[in-house]
Amino acid sequence: MSFRVANYFQGIGLKKGDAVGLAMTTRPEHAAIWLGLGRIGVVSVLINTNLRNDALEKCVSVVECKAFIIGSELRQAFGEIWNDGNGKQLLPSDIYELDRFMEDPKWVPETVKTQIGSFTTIDFAQCLLKTSKGATVVTPDQEPTFLDPIMYIFTSGTTGVPKAVRCSHGRLFFLASTASVINFSSKDVSYNAAPMYHTGGLLAVVWAFCFRAPAVLVVKFSATNFWKDVHRYKVTVSMYVGEFCRFIHNQPENPELEKGHTLRAMFGGGGLRPEVWTAFQKRFNVKQFVDLYGSTEGNCTLINLEAKIGACGYIPVWLQPVHPIQLVKTDPVTGEVLRDHKTGFAIRCENGEPGELIGKIIDSVPMARFDGYTDPVATEQRILRNAFAQGDKYFRTGDCFTRDKYGYYYFQDRIGDTFRWNSENVATTLVEAVISRITGLRNNTVYGVKVPGTEGSACMAAILDSSDGELDLEALANGMKMSLPKYAMPMFIRVISIHKGLDMTGTYKFQKFRLREDGFNIMNIKDPVYIYSSVTESYSKMDLEKLSEVMKGNYRF
Repeated sequence: MSFRVANYFQGIGLKKGDAVGLAMTTRPEHAAIWLGLGRIGVVSVLINTNLRNDALEKCVSVVECKAFIIGSELRQAFGEIWNDGNGKQLLPSDIYELDRFMEDPKWVPETVKTQIGSFTTIDFAQCLLKTSKGATVVTPDQEPTFLDPIMYIFTSGTTGVPKAVRCSHGRLFFLASTASVINFSSKDVSYNAAPMYHTGGLLAVVWAFCFRAPAVLVVKFSATNFWKDVHRYKVTVSMYVGEFCRFIHNQPENPELEKGHTLRAMFGGGGLRPEVWTAFQKRFNVKQFVDLYGSTEGNCTLINLEAKIGACGYIPVWLQPVHPIQLVKTDPVTGEVLRDHKTGFAIRCENGEPGELIGKIIDSVPMARFDGYTDPVATEQRILRNAFAQGDKYFRTGDCFTRDKYGYYYFQDRIGDTFRWNSENVATTLVEAVISRITGLRNNTVYGVKVPGTEGSACMAAILDSSDGELDLEALANGMKMSLPKYAMPMFIRVISIHKGLDMTGTYKFQKFRLREDGFNIMNIKDPVYIYSSVTESYSKMDLEKLSEVMKGNYRF
């Protein structure tokens, strides 16, 4: 299929450096498409399938795409952003729609000519069936190199505006090489429930390509079906992200499924909580856990090979002073890197001190490069210059870590205005802008709060109610559901009276530090707090019973 994709787009004139948007839920065709486009040097722009309306519109406008390939399940979402409401077309005219693709000669796809207003799609399966599946011929000047981008992967970043991260052919080779730490081979079967628009969703795919090992691709993760899938497909290695392991462990015990399985290793990233790690291994008897830290755009990669509970990386103590990866102190309020008053250079963290992880940028070394984003301003914001010497430059991960005296690194959370929830980065400025637009209230602020028994931080909003008691939470919830992905929805809303006002700094910035400390504990704050339920998809007032459920880790967000 990848040869058909390459031959088709080469035939209509696309060339090296052009971009094509790709938006579809997890399926094998997704991988075949970006692989095929990559054969001719065309860059695939992987779209987060959770995005809708405003967020999706911003995402597709960041990179200029010659065409879009979408899954049938996203037809409606793209139809809603076809134009800006004033008749201005936001998407290219070539929108290819794919339900599925099979090379079975008896299978004939239905011709799709669905029109939503002025939005019409082209049946991509029909296009491919009419295209040669022979090996694609690429001229030397069009041949992609190790450093050329093969895809753009979106990250929420720290400004709230979607940023397209360049992912090179070489970086995908690096992702494939990580399999060596668990002695992965063609005899293994990997399991992937992470979305394929994200780096975590590409691991199983690139391992399959490079090791000829089957990959089980799950459209939507189900903790209930996990062990059934492991037995059915004889899974040996499972990828995990975020709270994947906790969800599985929280399922009722089923000795018949939990025993006698083939699963030998769990491979994932982000700093698995120690209590989850220990309980998971003990209950399910999974021999090996490999926790890895890395980012799509960054040059900082850490890996825990010794199965140190809770750690996601290790740097020997003797190597730390000269290692390209460093941990530096930052201002807890602004997130800025702190500098020594005498030297002007960044201050390294001591053992046990939280700080931001940074990596030295070496342009001549592929895995130490920072290729940046399509936005040069956003790229510059992620570079720390003159960190330890005049002229040096380091990549700022935006992630807070601590290190113990042995050299193990432990992920804490995102720094500043961006935090992680459900394995995704939540940009507070984006959520604040949506709330302001829906409610008409300019004064609101969004921040992350810790919730017992969960990874990362939950989104919480403090809103200044200028109507003094007439804030329409139902309208707010409906509006946010239309404009925000699920992981960015505020789980808590604190309504602050206009007579009290929001705390501000001397430079007229909202004081998130105090609000973050207050959290959602109604025992300590007098303002009304509302909590979101994923079951009812609405907000209700927090009371002592709900607070108790949240603190025990039993509340369903």
